[in-house]
Amino acid sequence: MTLRETGADRTAGRRGTRIKPPIDLAHLDAQTMGNHDLRNQVLRLFLRQAEEQIGRIRSVDDIEARREAAHALVGAARGVGAFSVAYIASEIELSKGPVTGRLIALDRAFASARFVIADLLRE
Repeated sequence: MTLRETGADRTAGRRGTRIKPPIDLAHLDAQTMGNHDLRNQVLRLFLRQAEEQIGRIRSVDDIEARREAAHALVGAARGVGAFSVAYIASEIELSKGPVTGRLIALDRAFASARFVIADLLRE
């Protein structure tokens, strides 16, 4: 069963909180005009860029360099509909102090997005 077949945007818990999918497939489809080859190229590019920027965020000591890497990641993530990755990266971008907890959240969000992307690239 693929992620699409599971209904990724589902309700969780007793309060009816919506769980956002790691990749907004409708947004991605609109961005790539329904072209699967273009979608796959964009997703591969996003994976490379995200890994590079996350590595930069982790390795830099300078807050301004971290901010620039996070800003680049925000744009790349929004472009493919990885809105959780974008949101967390934007928090890192705005932070003036330690971001250890946000890095853990970013790793988890990116891992989820990578899982969905792997599934999409197999189609």
